[in-house]
Amino acid sequence: MKPVIKKLFIATTFFLTAGTVAALAAESETDFKEQAARLVKVENPEVLPTIKRVVITSFMVDFVSELKYSKSLTGLDALIGADSDVAIRLVGSSNEQFQAIADSFYEQTVEQLQARGIEVVGREELAALPEFTELAASGVMPLPSEQDAKAGKGLFFSAKGLPLHLIDETQFITTISFGKKKEDDYLTFGTRFSGGFTAAQTQQLESRIAKQLDATLLKVRLTVLGGQLTPDTSFWTSGKVTTRAAASFVNFVTRHAFITPDGNKARVSLQETVATDEIGVLINTTSDGTKAVDTAKNVALVALNVASLAARLGGMRSGYTGGFSATSEYECRVQPELFEKTLLSHHQTIARMFGERLQNPGQ
Repeated sequence: MKPVIKKLFIATTFFLTAGTVAALAAESETDFKEQAARLVKVENPEVLPTIKRVVITSFMVDFVSELKYSKSLTGLDALIGADSDVAIRLVGSSNEQFQAIADSFYEQTVEQLQARGIEVVGREELAALPEFTELAASGVMPLPSEQDAKAGKGLFFSAKGLPLHLIDETQFITTISFGKKKEDDYLTFGTRFSGGFTAAQTQQLESRIAKQLDATLLKVRLTVLGGQLTPDTSFWTSGKVTTRAAASFVNFVTRHAFITPDGNKARVSLQETVATDEIGVLINTTSDGTKAVDTAKNVALVALNVASLAARLGGMRSGYTGGFSATSEYECRVQPELFEKTLLSHHQTIARMFGERLQNPGQ
């Protein structure tokens, strides 16, 4: 009997186009394959069917411990009570647990690859290479590495003692796109900028490792949000943000990246953010002081805007186009056992979906 696929929630969160949260459940193997085809994006699919042996040289997990949402409000947004700044802090877990979860993610990934008939090079064989010693020496230290980036404050862990190299995700495969340029919002600008200089050395060492072991490099990145923010962009509730005590695996920056011994690249990634069930409780910790400051600030800005409008009507230029602010702060207080169990359950399904797309990438 084939196992029932764990239920997933597909979340449209703050960094995506806002919408509803749908619950999906795949009860059969056919449903699972359809779900994998819909939720997992494949880049350069022609590369994947040739992969029979992999070596995992990078396995990094970013736990976003403080999630941020920020928006400049207009007068209408302020009148309807919108939030310009919302933050959720993850409380209740620990660095020790994050590391244990990262190591378990690694083991689940290996199990899913082997279940698909993919050979995974052992860590001892990898560690015996002088090229790996050199690669490890160039890794980021100390761990975890904290990134206070646009999307929030995150802690990057590396599984099973593998070196950590923070490289801008948009630099892995060069694509031509129209419209707004995609950004890696989970790395600071400084990390993204400096990563371009270290990438060349890293790639040279990785290339030599792939050729020596006759194996395709597998570089894993997982981004986990400790809490969920969903802005409502409808006309009457513009600026409203729905918060939820759920974790999420983020699209684009939850991925398996492959580099073959001859240098061909492919990537398998979530193309929608997958949210878990509730992992604890969400507590509004916004202080009265913060609310009072926001109220006073908004009253002052209303007066300035009125003055600015009057000046413009009188033919004068005031130069002021300020906005309103309203800050909300939350804590997502998790139960450690439930938190870990829920993340491992959902990651196992994601790893299985990635394995399905690895073998059946489509065109």
